[in-house]
Parts: sequence; C-alpha cells; structure tokens
Amino acid sequence: MSIRSDRNGTTPNAAAVLQEAASADAALAEGNSFTTTTPDNPLNRELVVSIRASLNQLCLQKNKGVWSPSSASLKNIFQQRKFVSLDGTADQQGDLKAVVMHDLSVNATKSTFPISLGARITGVDDACFSSTGQAYSMIVLPNSETSAQRKLQADDVSLAYEFAKKFPGYTAENLAEKGIHPVSQRRFVLVAADHPIVSAISENAEKLQMGEISMMPEGLVKISSGLYESILPLVKTQVESQIKVRDLSRAQVSIQPAEFSSWADARTALLMEAKMPAQAQLDSQIAAAVNDSEVQQLRKAFAEREREIEHEIDHKQMEFHLNLGVAYNFLSK
Repeated sequence: MSIRSDRNGTTPNAAAVLQEAASADAALAEGNSFTTTTPDNPLNRELVVSIRASLNQLCLQKNKGVWSPSSASLKNIFQQRKFVSLDGTADQQGDLKAVVMHDLSVNATKSTFPISLGARITGVDDACFSSTGQAYSMIVLPNSETSAQRKLQADDVSLAYEFAKKFPGYTAENLAEKGIHPVSQRRFVLVAADHPIVSAISENAEKLQMGEISMMPEGLVKISSGLYESILPLVKTQVESQIKVRDLSRAQVSIQPAEFSSWADARTALLMEAKMPAQAQLDSQIAAAVNDSEVQQLRKAFAEREREIEHEIDHKQMEFHLNLGVAYNFLSK
C-alpha cells in the first residue's frame, strides 16, 4: 500500500487513505475473510509427509516411524494469519484443539518398504483393518506409488457450526474456564450469560429448584456451586458427543508394519524370506559335497552370505511419503 500526493502537492483525504488500506489488506491473506461460523469457506492446507528410516532404526527407535512437526510448526501450518493493523502486524488465530474437519484426502502415496504399512493419521478415524485385527487410518501396499486421490475422512460439520453460532468461542475443553468466575467463599459461581451451562439450565428450569440461578446487573448469571458442579459434567459430555471436533495441536502421522505385531517380527520374517534361496542352495551343495572339508567351506561361505543379507535388510534406507489435502475450520479463534 502506498500514499501518494496529488499534482498540487496535497495529500489525499483520510477517507481515501483508509479505503485504499482496506483494499490492500483484504488481498493480503485468506485470513481476512476466514470465519468460524460459516461452513461454506473452510481453510485448505496441503501437507507433505516424509518418513525415511532403516529397519534397524525402526526396531531400536519408535519415533523414526513418526512424522511429528513441532508445536510451533503446527501453528504455522494450521493457524490462520490475520492482519490487524495497517503496519502489517498479524496475529495467528485458531484453536488447534477444536478443529472442525470438513474432509481429509490423500492425494498421492509412495512407499519403498517391502511390506504393507499401516498408517495412523491424526484427525482420521481408524477404519482400515489388517489381518492382525489392528485398525489404521489407511494401509499402503509394499513398493507402491500412486497419485489417485482418496478421501479418508469426511465429517458432518453442521452441528459444530450451529453450536459455534449459538455459543461462540466455547468448546468442550474450555467449558470450565471460559466465562466462569467462582466465588468459593460464598459458594456460588458467576457464569457468562452466553455460556452453554446457562442455556442448559434455562431449558431444564422446571427440573431445577427455585432460587439457584439469578441474573446479575453485569450480564453474569449467579449459580450455586452445587448446581454448577452437578450440571457441568453433563453439559461437557453432551457437547463432546454431539460436536465432532479434532485436536490437531499434536498432529502426526505414524507407520507400523500392517501384517506384523512389531518391527522386530517384520524383520524376522524378511530375514527368513531373504535367506531361503541361499539356504536351499547350501543344502543342494552339501548334498553334492565329496568330503567334510568341502562341507565346512560351504558353511563358511553361507555364514558370510547370511551376514551380508542381514546387513542389507537391516540398514537399507526406505521411504514413505504422503501428500494430504485438508479442509477444516476452527470452532473458536
């Protein structure tokens, strides 16, 4: 944005400057139009997941099979930058613990692992099963590569948006903190008038004793501590069960061998399979050997070949890649 003088050397009026500033800021980012109350304009992100590790590393360090960005990285990925002043100051907005997931799709996959991999993805229900009975978000076939798009998760977001309109800023996680002001000495709690607890009490007024709730001049509702403590867990349970939100504050993608209970079991199976041709060749050569000395030489050569096979399988670097597309919004900013 620039402010220029006209030909006579005078500056434009304040209204013109503000109008130009507003136009410039509106084009700076989608954050200026992002809202938590409309389902028609979700935020969209494309994530590239890459895991590289050897079988030896996966057996010794479980975190080698996990793609897990830092907390700061996740905020940069998912939170929305919104410009709040004309000098370019921007705030990161969006509660990562209360994300409304419109849908999550995998756009491309690639795996150089020689076994099927079960992937668990934060925000995706585990509904893909392997022969072991374990559930995963998806299973990727061995040595495969595809760019066919597949939708892994699609949530019904209508209830979440209705809740956000009626109770802006509230989630199941912050019901006990947001808009709550305990007065322990006098055994009552002051609650913001727009809190879901107030709505729950009003809708069930006939079942509640008189005198336990009253409106204060400051726009707060006075509720007895006993009533508050008894009704809060019920409201929280109802919100959790009806409002589908995802916690992306610790979003990650992890892989496991789909057909084995552990990486150690997968390693054992791969070693056995790789050694079988060499073992069959050894048995054939021993059967044709003419003396014990030749048998000993054959066994020594086989032992060296075994070590080579083990080294190759244990230390070969393998790769797993996903390209994910996420459409989402926040239940609160």
